[in-house]
Amino acid sequence: MRRWLLLVPVVLFAQVKIDTVIRLPYFVLNGCFTPELNKLYIHSSYHLLALDCSTYQLKAEIPTTNPDNFANFAWSPRQQKLYFCVPQASLMVIDAVADTVLKQIPYVGQLAYAAAVDRVYIGGGRDTLPAIDCVTDSVVRIPSPVPGYGFNWPSWDSVGNKLYAPIGAWGLPCKVAVYDCATDSLLALIDMNGLTYSPGWMNFDQTYRKAYFASNCAWAYYAGVIDTKNDTLIKFFPFSASSMFNEVAVDTKDHKAYVLGNDSIYDDDKLYVIDCATDSIIKKLTLPHATWSVDLIRWVPWSNRVYLSRTCGQESLGIIVVDCNTDSIIVPNLSLGYWSPCDIQLDPIHERIFAIGAESTTVHVLRDVVSGVAETPTPNPRPAAPFKLRELRDAVELEYHLESPGWVEVAVFDPCGRRIKTLASERQMPGRHALKWDRTDKHGKKAARGAYFILLNIGNEQVRLKAIVR
Repeated sequence: MRRWLLLVPVVLFAQVKIDTVIRLPYFVLNGCFTPELNKLYIHSSYHLLALDCSTYQLKAEIPTTNPDNFANFAWSPRQQKLYFCVPQASLMVIDAVADTVLKQIPYVGQLAYAAAVDRVYIGGGRDTLPAIDCVTDSVVRIPSPVPGYGFNWPSWDSVGNKLYAPIGAWGLPCKVAVYDCATDSLLALIDMNGLTYSPGWMNFDQTYRKAYFASNCAWAYYAGVIDTKNDTLIKFFPFSASSMFNEVAVDTKDHKAYVLGNDSIYDDDKLYVIDCATDSIIKKLTLPHATWSVDLIRWVPWSNRVYLSRTCGQESLGIIVVDCNTDSIIVPNLSLGYWSPCDIQLDPIHERIFAIGAESTTVHVLRDVVSGVAETPTPNPRPAAPFKLRELRDAVELEYHLESPGWVEVAVFDPCGRRIKTLASERQMPGRHALKWDRTDKHGKKAARGAYFILLNIGNEQVRLKAIVR
């Protein structure tokens, strides 16, 4: 295995600390972080790299094809399988424990993982929607509800256990097909008011049962919102959305949507802040260096910040950081190298931000800083459902209340990010729920007393809780 250089600087940019810089042997593009294994998978030139994030050592180099396109990833935590594909190649199923290829499936496209049914759905313009059973890796094909229309950019709604899959054909009005993931039955066809270019991935606010989206086409500039309870189009927003990858982020703490765009295609780039309760624009931020397009956006839940980058890799321009508490820019340009990062991946357990590709061959590990001088622990974000955590002798009890049906996953991790045990991974009904961890691991053996983290996912809400087992 080729060697690489690992640097560990402590560099502060007022609100963000560069914790570590990892130099890899190949040009890197985008990636996928798997919190259960504490690994970062990175797509690079003809390789998929597996990085152990407890040591930052390169554990494996899996050969791939096609060096120049961004990859699509989906992660099945139940099976500990990674689904990976790039254009003009086949989808690879990877055993993420052994870092070996289990199977190749002759489909490529955008991937969406549905935890309730443990399936991966594949968009890609075909008139059938392939769905992979993650247990057997067998494929079921769902036919298009409109003859001649192909599927693109599928997204899973965890509360309704529904799949939202835009469909369209060249020059024809696009629609969004809504499916019940439990039965593969078509629930609704949402008309996009005559638009001929389909929306991209949906970003959900489960409290208000809404999905926010923007166009995924370089020449189709729009953004809108769907009512996911009644499966109807609510509105389009009166601005032009930026193009490329994921142009929308949803702050599920304060229930705000952040959309990249401008007032016209000739205007400076802006970040629009939308109140999810009313779908009104409550603020508009003009971005620094606005003549260079910003097209990557991520909401960081533990610091309640939005990170933005120019994935096209404009030289000398870096990350912009927005404080969601005040909706103000707190870092106008965090330059990490010659190019802007191509991708941003989040580690919710250790509260790390992985900026991939800033200098073509690097991964920067970032941490949010409150004062700019010393790192101060941020409080745990609270999910929409109220909860109680009790630390007992040899046990931890967790109690929470659901207002509506939804997918719930609760897991225990050690301080190194290793999953000790899954306490719940299922769709649950409204009402009170209680779980107890008796210090046993997934093999039935007693874990050591000490500090652990409980990762709680309720719908699209996520919270990390620290517990001391005595």
